[in-house]
Amino acid sequence: MKNFLSFCVATLCLYFAFNQVNIEDIYRALSDANMIYIFVAFIATFVTFILRSLRWKILLDSPKELKIQKYISTTHVGYFLNNILPFRAGDLARAKLLSNNSTNIKFSFLVGSLVAEKIIDLWIVGLFSIFLILFGFNNVLGLEFSIGILLLYIITSFIIFGNNFLASKIQKQFSITKNFIDGYLLVSKNKIKLGGISILLWCSFVAYMYTLLKSVNIDLSFQQYIGITVITSIVTSLPIAPAAIGTYHLAVIYFLNLYGIGIDQSQTAAILLHSIFLLYTIILGYIYLSFEKIELKSLINDNQN
Repeated sequence: MKNFLSFCVATLCLYFAFNQVNIEDIYRALSDANMIYIFVAFIATFVTFILRSLRWKILLDSPKELKIQKYISTTHVGYFLNNILPFRAGDLARAKLLSNNSTNIKFSFLVGSLVAEKIIDLWIVGLFSIFLILFGFNNVLGLEFSIGILLLYIITSFIIFGNNFLASKIQKQFSITKNFIDGYLLVSKNKIKLGGISILLWCSFVAYMYTLLKSVNIDLSFQQYIGITVITSIVTSLPIAPAAIGTYHLAVIYFLNLYGIGIDQSQTAAILLHSIFLLYTIILGYIYLSFEKIELKSLINDNQN
């Protein structure tokens, strides 16, 4: 009975996810694309999920009963639910699902670890941006974006490499924040491992961008591939709209125009870049969600923590 209910929940989520997809736009974009590059992009996306799951496992230094497969499953489900829920609520679902599989790890602790993940990603974004600026590629990001990203890099560097005095003081003052801040403070541990795997993760993001843009005959410089990857990743992570529909497309079109690509080709690229990732998360997320013993209410209410 539980498996049947899980299947029903997954199917309902699948409906809401596909309800946001314009099939005609996807078909039009795919019809002109090189399918070999499309296939490679799917592989690159799979690699990003494996690396993201592995990084989360390293970040948590988790209980031995939590195997890597459980991280992969919950990460896919979380991104799937982000496609249909506002404010990236799928990230909370991701934490709740993992906490349900261990008595030794708290939901609030996992939420803190996901904040730590975002901080690491922002730091890597800043690192890539500094690489671009130092080598004279200021026009790749635009002056305003470059300044904003550099400020984020400075802030995240203080968090990762500083003593986190303020966080520790808040934790002592408000005991209710203990588990969350413990998870958040994981950002300062295993720096070499986390930094190495994060760079690999972001290289796989660039590979995804490269293969899909090549599939529609858009050729950019290496620096421009990094620049558009950085910006679109930031836009995707913002809790504005489910699946970043609209905001992602706008960012792609804006920056491809900045790089001298025409509006028609930019629109096709935006649809394709967004759709391939969306289809991947819907298909794989649905499969993993079908096998999870899940109650949607339990993903929101954290009564035990």
